[in-house]
Amino acid sequence: MFLIPNKEARECRLHAEHCEDKARLQSDPQFRQDFLEMQQRWLSLARSYGFLERLELLSAVEAKIIRRAPDNQGRGLAEN
Repeated sequence: MFLIPNKEARECRLHAEHCEDKARLQSDPQFRQDFLEMQQRWLSLARSYGFLERLELLSAVEAKIIRRAPDNQGRGLAEN
């Protein structure tokens, strides 16, 4: 299943691209490294938003399955 990235993740990736562009323009190696590190932080945040979105989707699917299950099914594994 392919999900359309949420707005927050797209914005984070856009910030990451800007950081990469700024890093390329830097003549100072330290500034270049700072922008590249900031790019990685933005990408990490984008992945976190993606993970959260998938987790919410999975939770919604699981809740839907549990609601459809007969009374004796859909309960925790400990009761089996």
